[in-house]
Amino acid sequence: MEKIVLVYDNTIKVNDRIKTIIGQKSYGEISLKKQKLYSRIENTIKNVKTNIEFKKIDSKENFKLIKAYPKDTIFFHLFSNQAIINMEEFEIILEKLKFVNETTLISCQGLVGTIFNNKDEYIDFLKEYINTNSIDFIKGTKIETDIFIDLSDYSNLILYITSGFDARYFNSIESTKYTVTKKSKDKKKMKMEYTYYWLLPENMKSWMVMPFDFKEENDYAQYTMERMPMTDVAIRWTHGAVDIEEFKCLLDKVFYFFSCRAKKDISKEEYQKTADKLYLNKVDSRIEQLKSLKEFETINHMIKDGTDFNSIDEIIDLYKEIYLRETKKLYKQSKYISVIGHGDVFFANMLYSKEVNLLRLIDPKGALEEKDLWTDPYYDIAKLSHSICGNYDFFNVAEYDIELNKNMKFDLNIHFDNKPYKEIFKQYLTNNGFDYTLVRIYEASLFLSMLPLHIDNTHKVFGFLLNAINILEEIKNV
Repeated sequence: MEKIVLVYDNTIKVNDRIKTIIGQKSYGEISLKKQKLYSRIENTIKNVKTNIEFKKIDSKENFKLIKAYPKDTIFFHLFSNQAIINMEEFEIILEKLKFVNETTLISCQGLVGTIFNNKDEYIDFLKEYINTNSIDFIKGTKIETDIFIDLSDYSNLILYITSGFDARYFNSIESTKYTVTKKSKDKKKMKMEYTYYWLLPENMKSWMVMPFDFKEENDYAQYTMERMPMTDVAIRWTHGAVDIEEFKCLLDKVFYFFSCRAKKDISKEEYQKTADKLYLNKVDSRIEQLKSLKEFETINHMIKDGTDFNSIDEIIDLYKEIYLRETKKLYKQSKYISVIGHGDVFFANMLYSKEVNLLRLIDPKGALEEKDLWTDPYYDIAKLSHSICGNYDFFNVAEYDIELNKNMKFDLNIHFDNKPYKEIFKQYLTNNGFDYTLVRIYEASLFLSMLPLHIDNTHKVFGFLLNAINILEEIKNV
């Protein structure tokens, strides 16, 4: 039987405008729904009945490997700037590869890839392609399709990459070119998110994407928003496309939002009650929830065997010790305030365009009444910190590793150096009257509180735990 090889050409150069979204990554390394584009194609190949070998080529020098294949091999040369938007139709193309008996061009408003039915023809193509860096010379039978999208076109990339909304398991996201509709069985949550906008003071509404067309049915509720022509910050952050200059511009904008939040004076007792509810009581409740799950015993064994703690209770004890130590600073103040917060200011909920310095926030915690809008001034700051200092968004795209070190303890490795960004963030905190150590302890509470909510991915849960431990270790001796 003839051998079939899909050659994934990941040598396509990324133009400067596309780099503003994906940084220095190649097209094949673009992440969508926790999966690289090349992995999506490789995994699709495994689903088809025909035996097809996947070969990713990252440099033109590696094309010489083609010489090792049998002469009658069928090659499907696919350009990495082409993303598949209909996997079922793509599988049909893959199944038909074995029937190709002449050079065939796959086109979708431009050349997507070319199928060669023997090695000699493919090598002739590669020689010309490498020498000229052009594909204009290719001749053959043309097949038109509409199942691909060219990511070298900026508007196409924005449309494609923002289609991978990372909804929680109880939500579904439906999008068109111009709108996004969020649907959930949690009808109260949908109502809260929708109502939140209409309860806001007028000066805060301009920071949000306006929801409309709220609908509540027997088993779900939904609302719609305009689909903004820009990515969320998390996409560009995890692709390494946010440089220091842009980061400072973003923080200028975010901290200006923080300064615009409505404020009111409250008593010391009310302030402490709100803080304890957010950062102590919620942690206790969520840890009890975690302990009730069948996966907890395994997680607790991993803590004992792979960290310097004997149980999750020891981690929580350290957290509370630092929390009580650090919050004493707050209770020496003469004035206490509450603010109207967003409730979830992390990178995936921040739509930002550096070209026009435009920031819009989505997916607030929500409110049914005006009193639900108010919160601790630090809460939104801690949410921002868990993206900047805590690398939260890299967990969501599975860009982290848990490894055993030489002492047989677990290390959390995240493939991103956030140190320069962290130092800038610390300066912004100081300049705006926020205490860095307090922000980090509140951030640790967020990672601890999230544990039972992500139990469908125990690897991620343990990563959150290691991250919380790292935060506590950093600030325990401050």
